Amino acid sequence: MPRPKRINLPDCLYHVINRTNSGDMAFRDSRDYGKFLFYLNKYVKLFDFRIHAFCLMPDHFHLLMETGEHAALSEFMRRLLTAYTVFFNRRHKRHGHLFQGRFKSIVVDKSTYLLALSRYIHLNPLKARLCKKPEDYAYSSLRYFINGGEPPYLFSEEILGWFKGRRDKYYEFINDGLTEDVKPLVMKQRYVAGDKFIQRFEKRLLYMNKEGCRAQRAAKKREGKINEESERTADLLAQSVAAHFGVLPQMIRSGRSLRGPIGKARTVLIGLFREKLTWSHNQIAAYLGLEEKSGISYHIGRLNKDKKLLEAFRELIK
Repeated sequence: MPRPKRINLPDCLYHVINRTNSGDMAFRDSRDYGKFLFYLNKYVKLFDFRIHAFCLMPDHFHLLMETGEHAALSEFMRRLLTAYTVFFNRRHKRHGHLFQGRFKSIVVDKSTYLLALSRYIHLNPLKARLCKKPEDYAYSSLRYFINGGEPPYLFSEEILGWFKGRRDKYYEFINDGLTEDVKPLVMKQRYVAGDKFIQRFEKRLLYMNKEGCRAQRAAKKREGKINEESERTADLLAQSVAAHFGVLPQMIRSGRSLRGPIGKARTVLIGLFREKLTWSHNQIAAYLGLEEKSGISYHIGRLNKDKKLLEAFRELIK
């Protein structure tokens, strides 16, 4: 059966799962786990997403996450997995992809299955016999739900709100699932939801693909607003970089293959775009007038290897 096309919508709750290639270890020690969560925090903030629950297992991970106004789940995951894989490969002296090329993203009916998915995710380590009590597992969000002290990337308020903020009641809810099969049923390979939700949701998808409909116009207007804000940010960054290297912004955006100060300025600017904007490589290439997006990867690699360019990048990103 062919894999369904990925659903990529704003304000949508997903259960995201990704496994390593051939059962490799994704996390070998606490430093690895900590670095993944560092990047998770970084990109959740950049993309304005919410993590409702998470669990990092030795060879895969679960995220119960909600997109924001910008429908950019695929770009978010690409940034997260690329950053962590680069770190992991350098640290453990390995090469190639770490995770499977296509992550699973299952749309969740928030009103019905938010709690059920959080319990399933939090009980994963116990079901895998990695701990004796689910709250003892160090690399899931459960301990924060029970004890407090949530990190910036974890949005626990909505789940705890179902229990009027009482952490002990949520813990009871978790324990109620110890003797049950709490794995929610996935419908049509892409939903954790009932039939009515799926019917409404698929009707919405069809309607949004209808040219000129109100939903599509609203989506385009929303994306247009986001793009305008990103363009303004990009222009300001280009001006700062140009001033630093003593060139004109339009020179950096010439689209030509450049050497000298202009080429260096372009490399630093691309690095800043990657830190400050949610743009894909295609969008960055379009802004710079580049015909091929492959040049973006070249500049990112160049920035990481050139100490002087890194110094300029760090000075400008402050």
